[in-house]
Amino acid sequence: MNIITIFKNSLQLPKKQALFRLNRMNMRDTLVYINILFFLLFLPYAIDFVLNVKEKSGSIPDVVYIQVGFLYPALSLFITILTVSLLAVVAYGMRSALKRRLAYHQLWKMTAFALTIPIMIYFVINVFNIENFFLFILPILLFIYFFYKMITVYPRQNK
Repeated sequence: MNIITIFKNSLQLPKKQALFRLNRMNMRDTLVYINILFFLLFLPYAIDFVLNVKEKSGSIPDVVYIQVGFLYPALSLFITILTVSLLAVVAYGMRSALKRRLAYHQLWKMTAFALTIPIMIYFVINVFNIENFFLFILPILLFIYFFYKMITVYPRQNK
């Protein structure tokens, strides 16, 4: 299954071989993978929302089923695409500063795959409710490091 392969290769980033294997994945698999990752990231918030509603009202109203069943996945999808797109714009700036030959669609896919480990770290921090500023910054710094290493694999632009 491609999702498992993508996950294994994403854990190996910023290795050159893993990067090239991931860039050969099609965009459909990339979108499915990153949406599953963000869906799992937001799942504790959805569960917490349902439990809070049930605790306050004693039962779960029909509106909550609509919110969790339709709005939660739609919002998750929107936030995923927006976040990856904005981070890909930042990556485009890094690409320009490093003068590398990469198209935006390659940067978008690389961004999606580079988010795997930072999202997993953030998920663990969130689940265990750890309050530490450095641990909050760690996934961001890790993403920047991964992306720098991944961009420098590609050749420089010709003048």
